[in-house]
Amino acid sequence: MTEILGHKRTILSLIWPALLVLGLVINNAPLVQAISLSEELPHRKVIVLDPGHGGHDLGAVGPSGLAEKDVTLSVARKIKEILFGAYEVHLTRNDDYNIDIEDRTAAANHYHADIFVSIHAGGGFRHQARGVVIFHHSHSTAAGSKPPQQQRDSRETYEKPVPWDYIQGVYTVKNQVLAKLVHRHLIAKLSTVDRGVRKAPCLVLRGADMPAILVEIGHLSHPSDEKELKKANVISAVAEAICKGIEDYFTKHP
Repeated sequence: MTEILGHKRTILSLIWPALLVLGLVINNAPLVQAISLSEELPHRKVIVLDPGHGGHDLGAVGPSGLAEKDVTLSVARKIKEILFGAYEVHLTRNDDYNIDIEDRTAAANHYHADIFVSIHAGGGFRHQARGVVIFHHSHSTAAGSKPPQQQRDSRETYEKPVPWDYIQGVYTVKNQVLAKLVHRHLIAKLSTVDRGVRKAPCLVLRGADMPAILVEIGHLSHPSDEKELKKANVISAVAEAICKGIEDYFTKHP
């Protein structure tokens, strides 16, 4: 009997550590699974889209009454719809309301965005102005270098810059790459006037701590541009082109 009890104790002493480990694994299965999943899931790039204007701020208004605030929101929503899942996408406004320019930039910084894209469809003093143009930030004040909707904004002239206003200088090269890629796809996708890629002191981009561009998808002050931007298929084409440019950018800067 003593020998049998001794054998049982020996067997138990060998099996017990294995049972203990098995119990820990079973009890912590959710934790093990969560760790496993987190290792498998890649980091999704964060994109912040800024539909220009909103609320009482109509932006540019076309000859037949199409408001810039509505066009920009439609494009931003379509971009988010296309990129949903592959990227984490946020809009600075999700409906028809206005927010300050500084708050738009702050939203991009808050979300730690990988890129910031401000969308506009402005107008100019010259009604013959039309077409697509992409801006990236510069402190240059050369005549005619500002986006049309900012040429009437006195804050750029009278506000004294602070060191944070120069953060975009860190991203100059990446800004140019992003701007050129988005521009290339827009021009390939749309039948419009090509006004190129330009640098300008864009208020909404100043202070953004990531690569950032301002996209003028057309000029509502021009009847032809307004007519095109009323079409759902054109809005879709604009959104698809911007998405292609963004995807190409992340391929170059993974």
